[in-house]
Amino acid sequence: MMHDRTIYCPQGIINQDNEQEFQKQLIKFINNSTEKDIFINFEKVELVDSNGLVALANAYKQAKSQNKNFYVCNVSPSVKIIFEISQLDKVLGIREYNYDFISNKNILAA
Repeated sequence: MMHDRTIYCPQGIINQDNEQEFQKQLIKFINNSTEKDIFINFEKVELVDSNGLVALANAYKQAKSQNKNFYVCNVSPSVKIIFEISQLDKVLGIREYNYDFISNKNILAA
């Protein structure tokens, strides 16, 4: 089964010190993707603050403006709480990790 998915893999801490660069890379990734489904793999993200959430919300808007789906997957419990408190989990498609798409399409590690 073929999937039109592409995966972006940020790492570490996303906060006020690096959120502008994170957002810039994420927007560029979305703009350059020819796939319909954009997955942001948070497997290696240790922490995200409100600045990082704003960057994700802006990236979500960018994806939607291009008729692309935007999902965040593999979110650790401690980071997921931040999404839930901000209620961003209701806007962003928070997904469990799904290994069937990992080998099919483009993967970019940040």
